[in-house]
Amino acid sequence: MKRDEGFKARISAEKKRLAGPIALTAVLLVASLVALFLPMWGIPLGVDLAGGNAVTLTATDYADGTDAADVLTVLRRRADALEQHDVQVSQTGDDTFELRVPSNYDAASVADALTRGGALELVRVDSISDADVLQKLQNNASNIELEQGSYDAFVTSDEVKGASVVSQNYYGMTYYGISVSLDASGASALSDATEELSQDGASGQIAVVMDGTIIASPSVSKKIEGGKINISGGFTEDQAYAYASAIAGGRLRCSLSQTEPVEVGATLGDDAPVLVLAAFLVVSFVACLVAARRLGAAGRVCADAATVSVIIALGILTLVARFDVVVLGRMELAGLAVTELCALVAGVRVAVRYRSERDAGASVRKSQQVACGHERNCLMGVAGVVLVAAVVAAVLLPGHVREFAVSLACGMGALVYALAVAVPTQLALYTAADVAKGAQDAQDLESDEDEDEQPAPKSGE
Repeated sequence: MKRDEGFKARISAEKKRLAGPIALTAVLLVASLVALFLPMWGIPLGVDLAGGNAVTLTATDYADGTDAADVLTVLRRRADALEQHDVQVSQTGDDTFELRVPSNYDAASVADALTRGGALELVRVDSISDADVLQKLQNNASNIELEQGSYDAFVTSDEVKGASVVSQNYYGMTYYGISVSLDASGASALSDATEELSQDGASGQIAVVMDGTIIASPSVSKKIEGGKINISGGFTEDQAYAYASAIAGGRLRCSLSQTEPVEVGATLGDDAPVLVLAAFLVVSFVACLVAARRLGAAGRVCADAATVSVIIALGILTLVARFDVVVLGRMELAGLAVTELCALVAGVRVAVRYRSERDAGASVRKSQQVACGHERNCLMGVAGVVLVAAVVAAVLLPGHVREFAVSLACGMGALVYALAVAVPTQLALYTAADVAKGAQDAQDLESDEDEDEQPAPKSGE
């Protein structure tokens, strides 16, 4: 009875001492859950968790040397370059493909962007022989069609390495354009053409032709070097991404027809969100049982590290989703799964270090300090490095890799917090009983020694 009272008193004292960190973690967890489930804030769900709309694409008229596998590769590259997230493309037949788009996006527009031919040409306007086209250009008309043979292109898609969307803000308005990168041959041709067009202070004009249609006609007042040209043509954001994805994904060497979008259910089933959440909790619970069996009460911190990291990561993802950076799709789930795994490993390592110090004879407080000192700091350093790498990848890389990197960055940020605050707090609480137990064991040992030292009663007494 006295021992139980000692345990409770010790744990109560630790809770009072750690009231600040406990309250901070509780506030962050509640705020993350509220943001996640608040109707106006929650993360948009991807195709796997909430379904969406599907479009069937059928390929015909393949160019020589092109097959369905090549078409699938181009479609996936283009999907990665779009601004929409969790766009999935799969092959469903010899010449058919299925495009799945989350319900918060326009599937028909996405399909239109993916099925463009993607043939880009740069043409000197003074090489165009069609008088009607030249008149329309003078009148600043847009989307002017060019007849084959009426112009000469000095750069074609064969010299294009990639494309991306660029934007600039002027007086509160955002204007979108396309940055096109050329290989050495294309860079040389661009340099020569622009040098000629800008000689003696003249200002020539280049027509940017996509699939036989002029989409922009920028003026040239100086020589362009470096193999990169920025194209601005009054594009909307959707138009800029559609053009950039068609260019970056490579030419589509076939014809693609598309069906009307149809609604489809979640890939993982109607109860997917609940099942995914249950899976995360089950993994944490099982890991906690195994670690506690092997490492004692200290092993329970692995579950706390995982739970705190995943929930706070979801809260951060909810904030990030406000800027249309992510939806909760398969790549985000993969990032959260990696976060949970890393958190479990980190929690186990802290518990192992505490247990080894105790087995070596160190006091409870000393063991806590060692486990939450060098060992924890090393783990935080590793998580910090992964966080920085994920942020860099999220900025530089497109598509599914970017989505995974964003999710992983949120997870590593949450793990750093868990290691800095939650893990030391919980370790102190879980091992508080060890202090009371140690004190009680010492008292019992002293009582046993006192009894051994009492003189034996004399005979006849």
